[in-house]
Amino acid sequence: MELMAADALPDVRPAPCAGVLVPPSNPTVEPELARCLEGVMTLFAARFPVMPGTTLEQRNRRYVQVYRDSVRAFGELALSAIVIGLTGPSYRLMPLGDRALMDELSTVAGVPVITASAAIGEALAALGGRRICLLSPYPKWLTADALRYWQAAGQEIVQVVEISETFRAYTLTSEEIAAALDRVDYSAIDTVVLSGTGMLTLPTITSLRQTVAKPVLSSNICCAFSLLRQAGLRAGSATFAAASPELAERLAV
Repeated sequence: MELMAADALPDVRPAPCAGVLVPPSNPTVEPELARCLEGVMTLFAARFPVMPGTTLEQRNRRYVQVYRDSVRAFGELALSAIVIGLTGPSYRLMPLGDRALMDELSTVAGVPVITASAAIGEALAALGGRRICLLSPYPKWLTADALRYWQAAGQEIVQVVEISETFRAYTLTSEEIAAALDRVDYSAIDTVVLSGTGMLTLPTITSLRQTVAKPVLSSNICCAFSLLRQAGLRAGSATFAAASPELAERLAV
């Protein structure tokens, strides 16, 4: 079989490009963002350092301390934006502190840097709803931090659905997430927010949206929306449109 000449190979890297920073054990951020951005953007990932012997609360505080060095990990890559692919560390900062952090990191990186929590806020603002159900895979102390953050951001928390009393976002099954979504009172809310980038949510959400009319947002869907907006793109992938037709419509405007 004759091999194709190197200079005849197609360019398989859609432009523009985006970066994502990921906790070392998170198995979900890159695959879900890649599916949402497939054929539209090229995604490059870097991981935070491993912090052995630490609790989730300790890691959440230490991650913020390494953000400055981490956004430099992409070197001279031409990125339209960088998204920080974890939500928990921002919640104790509250919205104003989260915004100040992004401003500082954007200056360091030379491109916009967006936290996952701010990406959720951006998506909620685009949809215009204020009454949300928060679906949390966190222990109670972190769920409480998330509640304070979203209330300070002007959201009305109508319902909280807690999946576990311990942090299990990385190991939750689609069946467990679907069972949690079955507990949502869709008649009382405008939007469901699944906080936590480590949950595998796209299969469950795309299936659910065939029968549920209300927007169901995950951290990763919102991160993809923010990256697409930053790049000025008018659409995401077919997966993105199926998971969140409302956000896809906002990109089309």
